[in-house]
Amino acid sequence: VDADMFDRIQRHQLDRDTRLAGWKTIEAPLHPSEHLSEMVEQVVLVDCLTLWLTNYMLEYKVFSLDGEEISAQERIAAAEKASDAIKQEIETMIAQWNTTFVFVTNEIGSGSHASDAVSRTFADHQGWLNQFVASKAREVVHMVAGCPNVVKRVDDSGRGAKGSWMSQDDKDDAKLLDTFLSSRSLQMDSKGYFMVKLDENQIVASFYSCIVNDEGEICDLQGNKIKCCNGGSRREPMKVWKGRTAKELTTAIFEDWEDAAKLDFSIGHAAYIGREVQRAEHCLYSNIPYQQD
Repeated sequence: VDADMFDRIQRHQLDRDTRLAGWKTIEAPLHPSEHLSEMVEQVVLVDCLTLWLTNYMLEYKVFSLDGEEISAQERIAAAEKASDAIKQEIETMIAQWNTTFVFVTNEIGSGSHASDAVSRTFADHQGWLNQFVASKAREVVHMVAGCPNVVKRVDDSGRGAKGSWMSQDDKDDAKLLDTFLSSRSLQMDSKGYFMVKLDENQIVASFYSCIVNDEGEICDLQGNKIKCCNGGSRREPMKVWKGRTAKELTTAIFEDWEDAAKLDFSIGHAAYIGREVQRAEHCLYSNIPYQQD
């Protein structure tokens, strides 16, 4: 690193610490996944994929800072290994469901072709890495001259019907808040949990007991052991409801089901079920996929 680059790094660090007060900086050249425990229920800005890939290319000796050269065949093989390694690291990170990741990258393939083979190899793998991350992302934004251009947006929130009074910015803010709230830790209800899905043009809600009898077996309210489906490891639900609307289901569960009072569900659990079946209803009638939050 020459004097000019050293000064640039110092200015970047100072600017980062000034503008991003309250943010914690983790400098991890290769394996940020080692810090996943610090990222729980956080928004994590990964800046940037280009320098991160450079570190992997150096690690796998695709090129070196001292100018050491390798054969074209060795370079291609090393680049493949570096690319596979960084993709695996990204897979490890995004598998942590209760963290929101924002990846910054560069579209270096938009300009002229590089004059040397090493730079062209890097540009190719940078482009393929961008495609890989974009395929995993729920939203892809291309910034040009400070102006955001949305390239991809996956909207399964059930919002955004025609005639909405909300602006797109308001919808984006609401979606971001929902994503953040979905990553918070929740206290499991000790009596059991609900699974919600769409099946055969109906909303299906299943209650799975977590009650344990004196023999240490999962049981119903009467202490009877709950059997596993087809002899497998997953147990059968204690109760299943099917309906066409959220109101139909919540009425059946919380008003008509005699055992509901005995299970003494928390207010938070009941509110959660209400939200989920309402989302499921919207997805059912809007013909869009539903996935339980």
